[in-house]
Amino acid sequence: MRDAFNDAINAPAGRLAEILLRKVTKEDTELSGGLRARFDKLVDAPGRPGLLARVRLAADVPFLFVRAPNWTKDKLLPHFNWASPDAADLWSARKYSNAIGTPELFGLIKTPFLELFGRPDVQPEDMRVFGDWIAAILIVNQAEDAGYPLKPTEARAALRRAGPTALSSVGHRLAVDMESVRPADKATRWRKVIGPVFEAIWPLDVELQTSATTFKLVQILCATGDAFPQAARVIIPFIRTDEPHGHGTVYSIAEAPAELYKASPAKMLDLLAAIVGDAPPGSIYSLGKALSRLRAVEPKLADERKFQKLLICASQHG
Repeated sequence: MRDAFNDAINAPAGRLAEILLRKVTKEDTELSGGLRARFDKLVDAPGRPGLLARVRLAADVPFLFVRAPNWTKDKLLPHFNWASPDAADLWSARKYSNAIGTPELFGLIKTPFLELFGRPDVQPEDMRVFGDWIAAILIVNQAEDAGYPLKPTEARAALRRAGPTALSSVGHRLAVDMESVRPADKATRWRKVIGPVFEAIWPLDVELQTSATTFKLVQILCATGDAFPQAARVIIPFIRTDEPHGHGTVYSIAEAPAELYKASPAKMLDLLAAIVGDAPPGSIYSLGKALSRLRAVEPKLADERKFQKLLICASQHG
């Protein structure tokens, strides 16, 4: 589906905006007189050409704010407010930015940013991108005290309004962060950064916990290494039964690193039970492999009722 940004990059106004962006150098701290006049004329143009110019520049707001903060505040940022008829198109273009921008920039457009979550005129793909931004901001604040003016309570409220689409993106960002950490550092990363962020922003609402979010939560758990017992204690209450005939989540657990099974066999059993739920007998591919790995690590678990129930659900072919 085409959006205003795709229209902009193929329109004369959008191409002119790109030309002007290339004329802004790294040494600039504000637009020079002649260049500013050209930018002004472009963004103030009436009708659709002006809109497409503003849309194209919206994707480069972080770049412009560093090199021309006053011009950006005066000429571009007001169009991100939802009182502006341009807001939906500019926010949609903003997702193509290669950076969130500085804490100061975020603070200036924080209010409309938070307001976009749950708006009916915001596309699901945009919601996924901005959900990822929420997680990224909270992670860098927690890890580096970066100073982005976003409170965990504000983030959680936004995610509650947005629903499962944005929540899956948050889970993905947390999982990717854990996956990038060296095995020796995983326990520390979970304890000091990812665990606190998760507990601070993940909504408690039952209706927001879906099979899609469960898949991402399991992705986080599979990357926790030595921190698996602590992470499982926090995350398992949010796990929901996998979709019928899907069960890709169980497959990911069956292929999980051996240290997860060794770290806490009992928690691994709890995780599998939460995902499988009341699935029909013999219906879940890869569950048999996961149970075999679990039994090899802790044979006594095979005698538990929970294990026996799961064994019935395991497909004879997986």
